[in-house]
Amino acid sequence: MNPLLWKLDQVTLSGRGRPRLSDVSLEIGPGVTAILGHSGAGKTSLLNLLVGFEHPDSGTISNGFMLPQPNPERQHGSDPMPSVVMPSSVAPSLAHGVNVDPQWEQLPLFWAPPGDGLWPHLTVGEHVRAVLPEMTGSEAKVAELLATFNLSDKRGEFPDQLSQGESARTALVRALASNAKVLVLDEPLVHVEMAGLRKYWECLRGFFGRSSRLAVVFSTHSPEVVLREASQVICLSEGRVVYAGSVEQLYYDPGSPELAWCLGPANWVGDQVLPVWLEGHSAERRCYRPEEIGVSLVEPSDTAASSSLVVQTAAFSGSVAELEFLDEHSGRTRRVFHRPAAARLRAGQRVLVKVLMLLLATMLLAGCTQAVAEPQLAVRTVNSWMMPAEGVKIPRPRAVHVGLAQELFVLDNAGRVLVYDPDGQLLRQWWMPDYSVGKPEKICQFRSGRLAVADTHYHRVVFFDPDGHELSRMGSLGREPGQFIYPVAVVEDDDENYYVCEYGTNDRVQKFDKDGTFLLQFGSFGTEKGQFQRPSGIVWRDHKVYVVDAFNSRIQVFSEVGEFLEILADGDESAALNYPYDIAVNEAGDLYVAEYGAGRVSKFDLKGRLLGRYGTIGSDEGQFSTPWGIAADRSSRVYVADTGNLRVVELKF
Repeated sequence: MNPLLWKLDQVTLSGRGRPRLSDVSLEIGPGVTAILGHSGAGKTSLLNLLVGFEHPDSGTISNGFMLPQPNPERQHGSDPMPSVVMPSSVAPSLAHGVNVDPQWEQLPLFWAPPGDGLWPHLTVGEHVRAVLPEMTGSEAKVAELLATFNLSDKRGEFPDQLSQGESARTALVRALASNAKVLVLDEPLVHVEMAGLRKYWECLRGFFGRSSRLAVVFSTHSPEVVLREASQVICLSEGRVVYAGSVEQLYYDPGSPELAWCLGPANWVGDQVLPVWLEGHSAERRCYRPEEIGVSLVEPSDTAASSSLVVQTAAFSGSVAELEFLDEHSGRTRRVFHRPAAARLRAGQRVLVKVLMLLLATMLLAGCTQAVAEPQLAVRTVNSWMMPAEGVKIPRPRAVHVGLAQELFVLDNAGRVLVYDPDGQLLRQWWMPDYSVGKPEKICQFRSGRLAVADTHYHRVVFFDPDGHELSRMGSLGREPGQFIYPVAVVEDDDENYYVCEYGTNDRVQKFDKDGTFLLQFGSFGTEKGQFQRPSGIVWRDHKVYVVDAFNSRIQVFSEVGEFLEILADGDESAALNYPYDIAVNEAGDLYVAEYGAGRVSKFDLKGRLLGRYGTIGSDEGQFSTPWGIAADRSSRVYVADTGNLRVVELKF
């Protein structure tokens, strides 16, 4: 019988406004357990309780493994050595080995807290030596661990000399070096660049599998990591446990639609399911994952097949497609998530929907159906980084812009403007003057050096100098010239005039001279040519204005006097867009588009010819989640605000 590691009974932990954890009852056993939830769900609070860093306001916590108390007479220098290593509270004089009593073959627990908890006075190598048990504390072991996580060249550096990704890897190596029976890891590798993320998880997996280790408990916001790395999962929402059990059971047999979505897209079959639109449905199954659903097109010429299912909308995102269809027999509509072979379904087509046999699903995913080939962008390298933490949260980037000195300006949803050098090092940052009712969406640097920020929810444009000092503001709430509902993007032309696009049923583009005097406007709300539904990104090139019309999924082109010219690639299904949210142009005249709905970057020439695509929906390298902004520099680099994954991604072509 496996030992029980923790038992929590009706535990509550207070917080501001509402409890951080409320009435939590849990049992955690051996193996790899993931704590899954959105920011603020209670993941860190739960881990803090498990390691004893915090104590509950009510309820009880017990553990089934030995947590010996420190011996005050056995000291290193003048400070007692804790037997349960909690980095943020370890004595500052600690610089060498951890002396574990012979009766304890291993430390019972090691905790890697949020923010890494590195010791500022120790180098990377000293962090590893400090926790290595004496019997294994050789220089060869230190070198092996550092090499595994690509830290060999950082061995002599201190924490303040490390990037966020290097700090995260150092904290993880230190935890692994401790050889503790139980590891408690708060979002390990959260700041690590995507290029090495899968490799590092593979290294972690090797440590997890060692027989000397009873358990690993880690927190994450990523369903993909849970599916790949954990056997057990605890799902938190608003401080409450909504699920605790096997990952496999939650994936294939969740108890409700809400639980099903904890691990990604799901098709929930209710009691009202009709066999006519889901062939092969078993009465015992309520949840089908996208890879278990097949959708096939019924051609009008196929007299042997019939279907009452008519496609209403089809959104293709590469790995998963969302399909809405009407059942003409019942008059009801339904949404289905499936794994498509290609983006080939359109409104008005008839389809068959069926549960796939596992072998058939594997064949379809392997490409046994015919797919429409799309040109792919060749990417040489991919780098990424997270936003600096704001309190206990990691904000999401919303906009990126390459400035005159090739600095990268980033807006995040904490209300900050952050400035990075081309290597991704943070140079400076400042706050928007107001951000409580909403955050800005786009930023642009003019030829004069001043920065224009579309302060969307304050109905204005705010101007700064390059160091973040506010210069002026223009605009107010309204529909008249010079007023805005929701200004969303700004661009400047060669004559120092600037254009502001806005949405909110007042969807249009306004043009101003460099002093802010209104010159003209064009566009209105609608679906016709020259109309917009959320014009969310804008660029100027060769006396033409290119606007991504997000909800109409197109790029519209206007002259600089507001005359509608064309829709790029109009009628070319192979170049179709899926909720384009931003657009950038490089010196060569290539257009790059961030597609919010497809999780990808698409490249066009100025005539609308599709040159290539990169990315699918997800959180791994080569994937994006709701990309919100895009920018291009002079060195064939493109930056993407990968908003759903809380990171900025740099692509080198």
